[in-house]
Amino acid sequence: MGIKLKNKYLNKAALILTVYLFGFSFILAIDFVGHTEYLKSDSYFGSSLFKNDLSSFFYNLKSFHIDYKDYEKKSNYDKLGIETINDIKTNYNSQLKEEQNKINNDYIYYIGNESKIKDNTVIKALTEERDKKLKKLEEEFSLKIDEEIKRQVADKDMEFNALKNSLFEREDIKYYIKNISTGEIYSNIKNITDISVYIKDKALYSIEFPRNLNFRDPFLSINNEFKSLNLEGYFIIPKEFNGYSQMIANYNYYNSIRERVIIEGALFVICIGVAILISLYLNKNNELFIEPINTFIKFLKIIPLDLRILIFIFLLTITLSYLSSISFFYFPINIDHFFKLTITSILTLYVLLSLLDYINLIKNKKEIKIEFKKSMLNKFVILLKESSANKSILFKVISIFIFTCLFCMSVAVFILGISGSSTEIVLISLICILAYIITIPYYVLKKVSVFNNIFEGSEEIVKGNLNYEIKTKGAGHLSRLANNINNMKEGYKKSLEEQIKSERLKSELITNVSHDLKTPLTSIVNYVDLLKKEDLSKEEIQGYVGILDRKTQRLKVLIEDLFEASKLASGSIKLNIEKVDVAAILRQTLGEFDEKIKASSLKFKVNIPNHKVYAHLDGKKTWRVFENLISNALKYSMPNTRVYIDLVDYNGKITMTIKNISSYEMNFNVEEIFERFKRGDASRNTEGSGLGLAIAKSILELQGGKLNIEIDGDLFKAIVEI
Repeated sequence: MGIKLKNKYLNKAALILTVYLFGFSFILAIDFVGHTEYLKSDSYFGSSLFKNDLSSFFYNLKSFHIDYKDYEKKSNYDKLGIETINDIKTNYNSQLKEEQNKINNDYIYYIGNESKIKDNTVIKALTEERDKKLKKLEEEFSLKIDEEIKRQVADKDMEFNALKNSLFEREDIKYYIKNISTGEIYSNIKNITDISVYIKDKALYSIEFPRNLNFRDPFLSINNEFKSLNLEGYFIIPKEFNGYSQMIANYNYYNSIRERVIIEGALFVICIGVAILISLYLNKNNELFIEPINTFIKFLKIIPLDLRILIFIFLLTITLSYLSSISFFYFPINIDHFFKLTITSILTLYVLLSLLDYINLIKNKKEIKIEFKKSMLNKFVILLKESSANKSILFKVISIFIFTCLFCMSVAVFILGISGSSTEIVLISLICILAYIITIPYYVLKKVSVFNNIFEGSEEIVKGNLNYEIKTKGAGHLSRLANNINNMKEGYKKSLEEQIKSERLKSELITNVSHDLKTPLTSIVNYVDLLKKEDLSKEEIQGYVGILDRKTQRLKVLIEDLFEASKLASGSIKLNIEKVDVAAILRQTLGEFDEKIKASSLKFKVNIPNHKVYAHLDGKKTWRVFENLISNALKYSMPNTRVYIDLVDYNGKITMTIKNISSYEMNFNVEEIFERFKRGDASRNTEGSGLGLAIAKSILELQGGKLNIEIDGDLFKAIVEI
């Protein structure tokens, strides 16, 4: 028991360890993939960081050796250039001219006034004073121009010295460049004789320009500058130099990342391998591993396939984004590491189990079809098809959706219009908002009111209140739905009434069958008991046997009629349709009843055409119809009355009518008389099975005809239409 418990805990621990190993492997993989560019031994020298640093150094070098060539030997005017000097003079001369115009304008006024009084002494004094001011102003502006030139030359000198110092005082980048056009050598390497030997002995990294590069190379701009200036040479990163270098610090940092990435790759292989081995062991030897996986996959299958895929993509994106943004590989290790690892392990477990589910799904095409049928996309397509069946409803829904979107846009535009103080935009959006508020809510509430009426009505009908009627207004789809429910209710009500009637007739049928079969059967049993007596005379025995024969025949007829009625009702009986003379069949039937007619007190009035009346019928079955009707007339007519039989052939339609006066009160429903074992004589004293009319009606319907019964007081009328 203790060993089993111990194994159980070890298996649980192995399962948890596997989950964390997969999570840690995922962190390693993401970090490894994100730093693959560091795997090269010279990864720093291909980085944008190095490219930017080298580009900045090159453009400084270009400025110093080419743009500032022989700068120290130049005069101030040459240092600035003739254009700059002219710009300075033009600027100050324009200012000088403005000041001169002001002085001239002032003295023109004073000299003009003195000219009027013709005082030449004052005019001369004013003129001399003006000229002195103009001359002084020219001297001041000339001095300003010289000072501005000196200031700009000083700035240029400072810029040149900064360039010079940045090139010659920087020990971490050496350069050796030759100007092919002039033969000049630009270099910050002292006492150089052979550059190739220097690179071989002292270079950590070197790059030559110009060279063949593709358009995506980070050094393309430097390469193009070398070609345009007709230069060639090297940039060299020395192995050893004096002082601190940010470039070498960056180089060492890149190398440290490279070492870390290599370790991460090895750890990934180890962790994923151990995790897979433990998983295989648990899968083979322990249900603790299989059950959670199956439970999780069953849970996943509850979610529709397309929604499941969207959730998977979303969580996978979140996982990758989370792993790309977190910082995990740092010291010291603390609770934050465990928290990040736990979140990653859970997300990794979900991703792996989802992938396992999708792999199994791809292998099973039938399962894909089943999953697709349950998908949200398929349901949406079905809903779209179903909603498209009634385009007016779909149009209304889409219209309300569009108007609602426009309403939201109008509110947003209204707010922006107020903040932007735009009267036209505010007015238009306000009109749209008011139009929506006035129309859409009223329309929706109206439809909701009709829907509530329909819902309440359906609740009443479900409770059994079949007399409740849903009141509707208008002619919309909801009103039509209400009318349909009302019609369904009426149909259900009629169906219920028919079912109640059917149950009642079924009960009567059982009672009648029991009575009609029991009566002859009881007589047979009783007379059999009488025959068992030994003291009977021969005449009594013959009398009893005669009675038994009649009762047996009676029972036989009842059973045969019952079977025939059942076959006719089910439609399983076969008819022999042929061209027959209906008049001849009717005469034959009357001939067979001739003795009974003469023995009765009834007087038959028969009207049959002398010509032949043809129809496509089963002759024997049609004879059976006539026999049943004439037999009923003989049995149920009032004594000493007339029976009328008419056969009419008019426009291809044959009608046979039998009319007689009933010997009893006919207080039954016309439809019920056609039910099996239903007899007009409620006392059931007359001879009959109660199947005759049912059989006759079924025979006629199978042949495309019909039998109708009409009752007017005591007048019974049977109408056969063929």
